[in-house]
Amino acid sequence: MTQPDSRGDHHPTEVGFRPLTRTEFPLLSEWMAASHVARWWRERSDPQAIDDHDGPIVDDTDPTEIFIVRQGSRPMGLVQRYTLDDNVNWQTALSVTGTPLHAFGIDYLIGAEDLIGRGMGPRMLEQFVDDSWRRFPECPACVVGVHQDNRRSWRALEKAGFVRAWSGFLDSDDPSDAGPEHVYLKPRPADPPPAARHADPAGEFA
Repeated sequence: MTQPDSRGDHHPTEVGFRPLTRTEFPLLSEWMAASHVARWWRERSDPQAIDDHDGPIVDDTDPTEIFIVRQGSRPMGLVQRYTLDDNVNWQTALSVTGTPLHAFGIDYLIGAEDLIGRGMGPRMLEQFVDDSWRRFPECPACVVGVHQDNRRSWRALEKAGFVRAWSGFLDSDDPSDAGPEHVYLKPRPADPPPAARHADPAGEFA
């Protein structure tokens, strides 16, 4: 379930993250219905489906953490993170790949179509994974599955320091993850990056 841009034009505006709220469900529904996202996420985009899927996360009854990605003050995309131990079905699907079973995973998209191809994907991924090392200190790696045809997504991962660990056909109960996949891995660095430059008690960081 991954869909970023991959070309390398660096944009000067800060990328930041804030926890998703219900007020942003209509925007998320709009993004999920867009053709450049729907091709890869393959999930319903109607308001009820968004509420069913993301409501428990917002209400803290699901351990997944989901964030709106902003470019300056403008919402531009979404990213979520979870440990594989909290996502057993995905952990089982990944067991054939030989990647660490106690890693954490991320999913991401750029909803603002005009920002695709401007280097935002790799930047977003690198910043988010840097923060996630601190969030999941017990996890030895970050593991991400990407459809083999989604070149922009896996090129963005490579630019953010991921390496391809496995390629093949994944059997998953999530249609976004089933089929021909590349699985990418980023091991935990020996010295994780310093804390985010800007953070607040509400969970926003940059």
